[in-house]
Amino acid sequence: MTGFSFRAGLVDECAATTGVVLGGRDGFGAFPDAGGIYGGAWQGLVFVRTHHPDDAPHTPEVTF
Repeated sequence: MTGFSFRAGLVDECAATTGVVLGGRDGFGAFPDAGGIYGGAWQGLVFVRTHHPDDAPHTPEVTF
């Protein structure tokens, strides 16, 4: 795929219209910085599904 680009303003639009981000434990393990969602434009709730929430690192921005 060559020449792929996002429509101007798409990231800001997604960040403004998304109510909550729901992710999995593997994804969180690979990208644990919740402040980096949508390039830092995300200011909402983040939930991570896991079978072992007690094993998850303490992250104030994320509910396990």
